[in-house]
Amino acid sequence: MDRKLVVLGAQWGDEGKGKIVDLLSEGYDITVRYQGGSNAGHTVIANGEKFILHLLPTGILHPHVVGVIAQGMVVDLEVLDRELIDLEKKGIDYEGRLLISDRAHLVMPYHKLLDRLFERKGGIGTTLRGIGPAYMFKFGRKGIRLSDLDDEHRFRSLLEENVAFVKDICEKVFCENHDLDVDEIFENTLRLYGKYKGLVADVSQYLLRSSGSVLFEGAQGTMLDVDMGTYPYVTSSNSSALGLSNGTGLSPKFFSDAYLLGVAKAYTTRVGGGPFPTELKGEEGDRLRDLGGEYGSTTGRPRRCGWLDLVALKYAVEINGFDGLIITKLDVLDAFEEIKVCVAYEYMGEKIEHFPASLKVLQEAKPLYRSLKGWLRSTKGIKDVKDLPPEARDYIRFIEDFVGVPVVMLSTGPRREEFVWLRDRIRVSSL
Repeated sequence: MDRKLVVLGAQWGDEGKGKIVDLLSEGYDITVRYQGGSNAGHTVIANGEKFILHLLPTGILHPHVVGVIAQGMVVDLEVLDRELIDLEKKGIDYEGRLLISDRAHLVMPYHKLLDRLFERKGGIGTTLRGIGPAYMFKFGRKGIRLSDLDDEHRFRSLLEENVAFVKDICEKVFCENHDLDVDEIFENTLRLYGKYKGLVADVSQYLLRSSGSVLFEGAQGTMLDVDMGTYPYVTSSNSSALGLSNGTGLSPKFFSDAYLLGVAKAYTTRVGGGPFPTELKGEEGDRLRDLGGEYGSTTGRPRRCGWLDLVALKYAVEINGFDGLIITKLDVLDAFEEIKVCVAYEYMGEKIEHFPASLKVLQEAKPLYRSLKGWLRSTKGIKDVKDLPPEARDYIRFIEDFVGVPVVMLSTGPRREEFVWLRDRIRVSSL
């Protein structure tokens, strides 16, 4: 077992990381969320129960695992409260197993108000959870951290200043009044903080001093990274491996011996606006959506669906330095006689083989496909690599050869037990 494992989304999010982290975290002592916030929606089906975790590390579902919410996250105390109450109702005891960074910034009601206003003005398809504005306040040095709540006078001063700032934006930019009540926000925030104050700690020091094995759980996906993704149609944090160090407060050297796994669907999806070269808008796209149940766990919105984009996937492999890939939802392709994969783009008569930064190029690029033969047999629930149809093996080999790293596991259904290891994560052998 690897002492440090990093699991990241290799596409535009929604790759099935929740199930994978739940599965793998059983072998770890600590799981860490370190970027994003309640805009994430990690779905796990365990013991016949469905869990959708927005803030909590997925490993918290295992009774021996300590969950850590690190400093790179933005924390909505109301969402945290609902999630923890839900865990208790479902018989999950988190006592002594959850830590929250005292340096984590808070998502406040005025962030959600601004999110709605910004989206109405010219939206990119956010979850409206206030995540972008919370990061905006953080980097604008107007944020409120959990540690600020210990000083009620300072917290009150910061809150009043921020509400006045938002009031000016509402009235002078959007010509709208707001209904923010400083007293109500102040009292509710301190009430929730008092309820969970015992969980707040310096988690960077905790991780540095721990001798246990650690799994780092990314949220969203590489192509939504604020720096390396399809900007501006991205999330507001580094959802690639770039976010590891600044999201945890740990030196890059800390991760030098980590094993990095990327999670990707056997096809491609994204939610919200932004370029999507392999998007299928007709019958095939609808078929993929219906077969895959492609609706957002956080928003419920239908996902845009398309064939697997290997240009984008190879880009994700390169910038993250993945050691291997996990492919999910292979069974969704069981019914297709022909399966296409994008191996390059064409733009203004030129062939493009590397993922471009230009929004214009991505929006106008045409995918160049390679057609592969489908297997027309069920792969759902397969647990033995020998049961994979030959055509499905060929599909996996094609992905590996193109992106340059091995596919180590297939997820063959939504349940914990529906997966098959193709390779040992350390000693890579052939299919």
